[in-house]
Amino acid sequence: MTTFSYWEQQCLDSVDWVVVGAGLVGLQSARRIKETYPHQRVLVVDVHAMGGAASLRNAGFVCFGSAGEMLDEIDRTSESEAVMLYDKRFQGIQRLMNRYGAERLGFEATGGMEVFVAGEADEAERVLGSLGYLNELLKSIQGDGAFTACGTSHLGMHIYGKGVMAPAEGGIQTHLLYRAVRMDAIAVGVEIYEGMRVIDWLEDAQGVQVRMENGLVIRSERLLVCTNGFTKSLLPGVPVAPARGQVFVTESLGALPFKGIFHADKGYIYFRSLGDRVLIGGARNLDFQGEETTEMEVTAAFEDHLKHYVETVVMPGKIVNFEYGWSGIMGMDNNRNPIIGWHSDRVCLAVRMGGMGVALSSWVAEEVVRVIRGDEGI
Repeated sequence: MTTFSYWEQQCLDSVDWVVVGAGLVGLQSARRIKETYPHQRVLVVDVHAMGGAASLRNAGFVCFGSAGEMLDEIDRTSESEAVMLYDKRFQGIQRLMNRYGAERLGFEATGGMEVFVAGEADEAERVLGSLGYLNELLKSIQGDGAFTACGTSHLGMHIYGKGVMAPAEGGIQTHLLYRAVRMDAIAVGVEIYEGMRVIDWLEDAQGVQVRMENGLVIRSERLLVCTNGFTKSLLPGVPVAPARGQVFVTESLGALPFKGIFHADKGYIYFRSLGDRVLIGGARNLDFQGEETTEMEVTAAFEDHLKHYVETVVMPGKIVNFEYGWSGIMGMDNNRNPIIGWHSDRVCLAVRMGGMGVALSSWVAEEVVRVIRGDEGI
């Protein structure tokens, strides 16, 4: 029989807020709650180490996205939903940069280029022909030139001769971002406990009893769920599904003929320079159903596909080998706008980042506080 010490029970007693999820969203939301209510005790729990579901398993993109992705978003949802999502990303990145600064986050203002394989001339011209329309939609958010046409011949890739540049996109050092966010939360008094899997909870008039897999129970006044791609295991009815993203990094390739951030195939493939290596990920559209999983593995089919893409498109004629491979679990739905709000009287949600948690996290943290305080405008 598992037993717990007096000290363990005391450590988890008299909590005002339990936040489930120690990723970028959970930690920043916990920090904002603690800053807003400094006398309340805010405790973050997570089964993974270091926000391991996605926050340290992304590709290191700021996540403004591409023009093709924006058009796809409009087709799947609506103009207003797509613009709303872009605005949230824009605001979120501004807040991140204002709080931490580009140097602390390892931000490189390279811009992000959308490229098209050599046989996609029709798709390229469709996207290029839509830039005026997209820029007008986004003018009130970002000003002129959210997307601009550019040449691609200098890159040495096997791609169409024209691409689309998103000047606000850039690369970020994910470990620096996570470290900054985590240290910031601890500095204001947020407590973080990892290796703690939440099974369920019981809500009543006195509060919420949060039950862990190991049998421990935390009694709290309120609960905030920030589990993103793992939300269905706790709340099956919430419209957010897991979506695995697989990422690979090549061995050292020497001096690369390009530098920066790149998107292809409506944003489903993404790659970037990483010193003298190439990082590439995505291609989830090869098997949407198969990648709707919480298993954090890499698979041969995706590894082979992305290796072939590097060897034939990114660095044509070059034989490459991957030295690193990993996956992260995103939270997706047809509508990728985040879900933020009260699920019940004492349980609040901040989930469904749609693969854009880096950009959205700071914005979401502010909205969580607005919801808690009962402000309007969500």
